[in-house]
Amino acid sequence: MSAGGDNSVKVNASYEKLEEAVWVHQKALDDLVSVNSLFTAAVFVGLAFASAGQQNIEGNKQCEPGVHVARRLVKNEVISFACYLLSSLVAKALKTHLFTYLKNPHKDLAKIPNTFKSRSKKALRGTLFTLSALTSIIGGVFLLYSMVDMIQLRLGKVACKGTETIHAVGTLIAVNSLALVIYVPFVLHAIYNSTKIFDDLE
Repeated sequence: MSAGGDNSVKVNASYEKLEEAVWVHQKALDDLVSVNSLFTAAVFVGLAFASAGQQNIEGNKQCEPGVHVARRLVKNEVISFACYLLSSLVAKALKTHLFTYLKNPHKDLAKIPNTFKSRSKKALRGTLFTLSALTSIIGGVFLLYSMVDMIQLRLGKVACKGTETIHAVGTLIAVNSLALVIYVPFVLHAIYNSTKIFDDLE
């Protein structure tokens, strides 16, 4: 086989590796956006219960949470929605940015001026991925807080120590805390790898 043929095969193999790296990166971003969309639906469910005029199911007037709890619920839901929106938009921006890595399919990757291996590009990918993941996590914390208020609006204040209220709030906090303990380390690992995912390309 001629030297030109060997070079062509090498270029094609390198470009296929680049495509695969971009696809893996974009798949992670798509999954992050999907999670944000799921939680955004929960935000609107919470807003549907943000009425201080609703009587709690317990029927105990002394355990009514009051207007301030309903206001706090709305505030936290709005903040949560804003975080999810920012996270999704940043993820989409990064995904669009990754498409630019595939703009020179017929050139030897070694001759492309370090468009994806440079420190500035690594910093950009890492920063955007971190921002997207971090705002998603922050949105989840505010959503959790708002769900606690929603429970109080429907089942009575936590201070009244109603059995159903304590069980609901306790389960919500325990399950979500476990989810964050699992989710955060894996996201951090993904962010770390995302900054190096293109380093092994030749």
